[in-house]
Amino acid sequence: MVQRLCFLLILLLPTLSFGYNADSTCVRCHGDEIQMTSLGAPALYLDPQTVDDEVNMGGMPTCVDCHQGDNTTLDKDAAHQGVLKPFLMAVGGAYKGETMDRQQVGITALEPQDRDFDAMIPKPDKATLKQAKAGKILGVYYHDRDPQTFAYAPEVARATCGKCHDDEVTAYNSSTKGLLKHQRAFRTFSEDLPGPQNCGPWFGDNYEALASECAVPFDAAQNNASARQCSKCHAGCNDCHYHAYKGQGRHRFGPPEAPSCYGGGRASLCHAGPMDRRRGAGYMRGEYAFPSDLPVGVHVQNGVDCIDCHQIDNHQFGHLASDSARNSCQQCHEQIVAAVAQSSHSNVDCSACHVQTVGAYQFTFWGPGVVAGVETPFTKHKEYYGTRSLPTLIKNAAGSWIPVKPYPMAALNQTKDVAPTDLKFRAIPQRTIKGDTSIGEPETFAIAREQTDVNDAFIVNGTRNDLPHNNKALLWIQMDKMSHALGQARTCDSCHTSHAQVAESSYTYANNKDVQQPFTGSYTIVADTDGMRFENMKTSTIVPTAKRQIADFAPFITFPEGWNVKGIDFSIPFRPQEVATATTELEKFLAELDKVEDRDVEMIRVVAWHNLEMARVMLMEKKD
Repeated sequence: MVQRLCFLLILLLPTLSFGYNADSTCVRCHGDEIQMTSLGAPALYLDPQTVDDEVNMGGMPTCVDCHQGDNTTLDKDAAHQGVLKPFLMAVGGAYKGETMDRQQVGITALEPQDRDFDAMIPKPDKATLKQAKAGKILGVYYHDRDPQTFAYAPEVARATCGKCHDDEVTAYNSSTKGLLKHQRAFRTFSEDLPGPQNCGPWFGDNYEALASECAVPFDAAQNNASARQCSKCHAGCNDCHYHAYKGQGRHRFGPPEAPSCYGGGRASLCHAGPMDRRRGAGYMRGEYAFPSDLPVGVHVQNGVDCIDCHQIDNHQFGHLASDSARNSCQQCHEQIVAAVAQSSHSNVDCSACHVQTVGAYQFTFWGPGVVAGVETPFTKHKEYYGTRSLPTLIKNAAGSWIPVKPYPMAALNQTKDVAPTDLKFRAIPQRTIKGDTSIGEPETFAIAREQTDVNDAFIVNGTRNDLPHNNKALLWIQMDKMSHALGQARTCDSCHTSHAQVAESSYTYANNKDVQQPFTGSYTIVADTDGMRFENMKTSTIVPTAKRQIADFAPFITFPEGWNVKGIDFSIPFRPQEVATATTELEKFLAELDKVEDRDVEMIRVVAWHNLEMARVMLMEKKD
């Protein structure tokens, strides 16, 4: 009897490995390597046992739980009716940043190897692209996105992930990230608050407002191309939880990790964009950053993950300046945080001292150009990639010193005159946003953000009318908060030897849509009691392409002084005698510490740099 039972269990084991669904036509076709190869789709062969092992959910869910479709028929068209699958974004030829079926250029496995995060994006040859009537493949997008808008589709998530994770999907569908609430609050370039910003306004449902303030023709097709670019950053369940970037299978899921947050497998989307390729003091750096030789932060080197600091609460994430992120330093640096809190630097953010060289954008300009193969008056010319020797320190709305990277920005083709402003922090006034009900969003939702929620700042310089073309230009200084790439602290002298803050920027611009050859440049930023100035602007020869004029992407050539600001005090407190005395006392104490026979004094040494009096007490207690 026992032998018969064991024999029956052996017979049943294959059924269990097929997700309790051995008769599924999905399994019968995609689990047959010979058949999938004969159909010209060997990349779509999947070993059912391997899939179950990767999913690691005891044989559940089944194929149709996640991909939908019909698993009861062997007819290909009927089986794939309504099936959800990843898709591509194509540009050029017949495509204007629109959806392309992967079959058009040959399906490749979504399984990169050796940290090649771009490996999942197909790279077909010219003949294949020509046959597909496309010029280039820009990215691959997972099947919980809407193929029309590229936005995360809440109703798809409810019908798939929500079968097992209803609470999580419901929470995410109403969250700030799930609805991309903050970006959608930016309506036009000229709005007083939130103010003009690097990512530009939300093109999705603001076409009429943008067209009314545009000095040249701006049609709905141009707006929609830009809207799809905005929606690419609209993260869905798979963006965060799909672990294909590990190269350990095509159905590997788990909690978000740093590569998830950085868009692993999908090039520069997600936080690689705003953090490493815009702010320049991002968390990962390395292959994600431009330039890629910036020093990697100490936390990355020690394996600290994003959600160790930006903790998730009911699918609401600890954002750039949330309490959970601020307070996370205490988890590993409790004594140091306490030392700073009781010191003369209690109003100085950790990042103000511990972020040095930053990279990414040194200029950005919105002007005539190409977006997803569409000529438009609103293209973001951002490829001024380079380095800044030091951030600039300013006081935020709460009175704390924080590091920012000020750089010149402009929006061309404007019609409204906008007056200069003082230093402002990018708050979002309470407002109602229209949702996209066609993909399962609510009809409306509310959004607001306080001045200290993110700590990004800006100064509007006003409008200029003296470009050789492109009508009115709105100028502002973008001041992105620097938060990551933490490492060895800057020297005391870098802050306390002068009222003036001076930093050097250098860059290379190599966008072949704008210039026939790369050009380089540099400038010095000075922030002091008199204001802020961008001095010594230098560039190599600029040779625009046939469709571009230099002012389209480099208006600073016309008015290099356009971003200089007077009347705002950016100086750092400078008391030379106090600094000299404090430096001498610190050096004497560190020399005394070197003589202590007990070498277990490293924490005392670290505390001394943050609070000398506390370090003295610690040493005395140790001697006692």
